[in-house]
Amino acid sequence: MTKLKKIFICCTEQSGDNIAYNLLNILKKKKNLKVEGVCGEKAQKFFTKKYYDISDFKSMGIFEIIFSIFKYIKIINHLNRIIIKNNYDLIITIDSPDFNYPLAKKIKKNFYKNKIIHIVAPSVWAWRPDRARKFANVFDEIFTLFKFENKYFTKYNLKTTFIGHPIFHIPTYNYKNKKFIAFLPGSREGEVLKLFRYYEIAYKILLANKDINLDIFIPTLPHLEKIIKTKTKKWKIKTVVTSNSKLIDKNYKKVKLSVTCSGTATLEIAKRNIPQLIIYKFNFMTTIIGKMLVNVKYANLINIFSNKMIIPELTNFNLNDFNFTNEFKLLILDEKRNTQQVNKINKYLKYFENNKSPYQISSDKIIKYL
Repeated sequence: MTKLKKIFICCTEQSGDNIAYNLLNILKKKKNLKVEGVCGEKAQKFFTKKYYDISDFKSMGIFEIIFSIFKYIKIINHLNRIIIKNNYDLIITIDSPDFNYPLAKKIKKNFYKNKIIHIVAPSVWAWRPDRARKFANVFDEIFTLFKFENKYFTKYNLKTTFIGHPIFHIPTYNYKNKKFIAFLPGSREGEVLKLFRYYEIAYKILLANKDINLDIFIPTLPHLEKIIKTKTKKWKIKTVVTSNSKLIDKNYKKVKLSVTCSGTATLEIAKRNIPQLIIYKFNFMTTIIGKMLVNVKYANLINIFSNKMIIPELTNFNLNDFNFTNEFKLLILDEKRNTQQVNKINKYLKYFENNKSPYQISSDKIIKYL
């Protein structure tokens, strides 16, 4: 048996938890590891000790985070004490740069001497480019999802590895002649509560159009399942709400269309070749500040890379009852438009894939640090 190595992993949202799970699934077979840190329900099977769950991180957006700042400072200080005391052989932070950078900076300041790796680069090409320099000051290596991102960090002598996007492993389906429409209202409680009114509008439109004949599928997380089931309990269309990963994978094969909260889920739906409508709404002040800082026109990466609206998206001020109603009706009624969306998406998926699994590339690099 190889010598036991202690690693600390911090991921505060579902996409990061998925990465941690798939990464540890490989690492645990190759190394004798003791894993502690912050994760969700999926990755926790590999953790010896979990200090916080992703459900403890409910805020997203500049203005929203302000209201939780003292809570997050308290969590960072607590994790700092744990990390310094336990002197882990390696720290791995995943995504969530506005939490993981202050954490890494704090432990460096308190003389943590071992290596710190960050997976998923912050979108410095879209906004706040100075983060590249700041990351170079605290991290020993960064794993990027897109090859073009490397230059922003190597500029400051930060070691960088392109691993490709986690959608690598997601299968592609033929969306036609399926039975479900998927509603993906987000992975944070705040997102669900803010966006669910639009899913209720969608439900009412489906109810009024009996000939559409689609059931509703809502994949979610354990801490959100009760909230969503409560909101949908009186719906008269068959609605499947589940956080069971096997049921989620099974039901995705039956999905024809999707209304998707902006984020990683939009790429996963695109990779599955499912036509979708993307929605999102930040706090009013976050939207105003974001307009001054953000350098891109779109929310979804496929739209950003193509510099055109391939996947329809309604965000912030553009997301209202009138616009949503019109776009949703097009989604459920315009088959030609949906086919064009899927065909165009497939021209850009190459930007998200490496010729090797991102988890295999990551695990090979991490093993060298252990």
